[in-house]
Amino acid sequence: MSSADADKSDQPGARVLPSSDELQEALQVEVHDRVGEKRPLGDIIEGKRSVLIFTRHFFLIISNGSYQPIDTYAKTTSSAYPIYTDPTCRLHKILKFKSALKEQGDGEEKKDYMQDAGTAMSRIFGGIKAALGDIKNTPYIGPKAQNGGEVIIAADGRCEYMYRMQNTVDHTNVADLIQIVGATPAAHTGSDSGVPTNQS
Repeated sequence: MSSADADKSDQPGARVLPSSDELQEALQVEVHDRVGEKRPLGDIIEGKRSVLIFTRHFFLIISNGSYQPIDTYAKTTSSAYPIYTDPTCRLHKILKFKSALKEQGDGEEKKDYMQDAGTAMSRIFGGIKAALGDIKNTPYIGPKAQNGGEVIIAADGRCEYMYRMQNTVDHTNVADLIQIVGATPAAHTGSDSGVPTNQS
C-alpha cells in the first residue's frame, strides 16, 4: 500500500470495518440493476468473494442516484462488471461513507487511477461535457457530494477490507486493490478492458 494510503488509515474511521450488525443491515438493502430491477445486495454477492466499489456519482460500482445512467456509465468506463445503484443512499449511510466536496490536498500523492485525469478544473469541464452529452440522465446522478470507497466481502460474508474516501479523488489505488484480492492485471490492448483476472 502506498504511503499516502497508510497515512490516511490514521484518519478517523477511514478503515474501520463495519460491525456485524451494520454489515447484515447493508446486505439487506435493495439495489437497482441497469433496468431498475431491485435485489438485496446480499443475494447478489452470496457465496462469492466480492469487491464493492462505491463511486461518487455516474458522471465524473455501487453508486447513488437512479439506475437510468448505468448503461452510459458502463459504456464510458468499459466496465466488465455489473453495476448497481442505491438511490436511497442507505448503504452509504450504514457504511458511513462521507459526504463532502473536499478536493485532494496539496502534497498528497495522486492516486494511480487519477494519473491521467487532468486538473480539478479539467475534470469539472469534462463532467459538464459528459452531462450535456447525456442530458436525459442528468436528473438521476445522485448527490454530488456523496463520496464512496471500497468494501471487500469474503464468500462467507465476512468483511475483509473497508476504505472510506476522505476526499473526492480518494479511492483505494487500483494496484493496492489488485494486491489485496490476489488478482493479476490483464494486459491492456485496444479492445481489451484491462480488467484484473482472479488468481485465487
